[in-house]
Amino acid sequence: MDEISTDGLTYSTIGAARPDAAPVPGLRARTQRIRVGEGDVLWERAVAVVSGWAIKTAIGFTVEPDDAQVVLGRDYDTTYHRGFIHQFEPVRVVWIAEEPDCRGFGYGTRVGHPITGEECFLVERDPDGTVWLVVRTVSRVSGGRWRWLWPGIRIAQPYFQRAYARSAMRLIVETDEPLPGLRGMRRGLVSDGPSGVEGISRLGYGLGGPEKTPFDDPPQEPVELDPAELPWELRGDEREEASGE
Repeated sequence: MDEISTDGLTYSTIGAARPDAAPVPGLRARTQRIRVGEGDVLWERAVAVVSGWAIKTAIGFTVEPDDAQVVLGRDYDTTYHRGFIHQFEPVRVVWIAEEPDCRGFGYGTRVGHPITGEECFLVERDPDGTVWLVVRTVSRVSGGRWRWLWPGIRIAQPYFQRAYARSAMRLIVETDEPLPGLRGMRRGLVSDGPSGVEGISRLGYGLGGPEKTPFDDPPQEPVELDPAELPWELRGDEREEASGE
């Protein structure tokens, strides 16, 4: 792995957000791991999505420079825009995953960022071809004036992580040409059968919500669902770990 300078970063443990990294004292880890689907076409689209900043720009960030593919060691100025809010969040790409079945990148916080730590966008592929999206953050609230805003920042972090996950899912699966087997992927998210719950996947992933939600017309017969097959919003795959100082 190329040596990345920590000058200007607000933390020193490069690689902290990698899924297999050891806990970092004083930083809290939060992870979303979501089953996307399977197949080579899906994998290629997923890799393209986690190669640049589209996940962030799709939810209201601007990024300078807005590279189609991130550059290792390069500093980026990201700013979140919503109404009168313009939050500047400077970062640096500190590692890039280029393994055959794991692609994406991690970026660390620079001075001026409201949080201190590292975040990554990854896609992983199992031996059976199943593709997973991973959004992982290892961080704490920054010092100085940000200490006074820590309750709001702590509330905002899980919101943004879920927003990143939804953004990535839309970018991967919502395209002009349908993915092969996408209908099967939707069914697989909630299981087969006459229970009428297929809409849950569309609600969760923004694939065009149904006219009626599954809860407006619940099934008459008992429904047993495998938790592993549920959409990520209902499955509770979000994991949070805290390390002591």
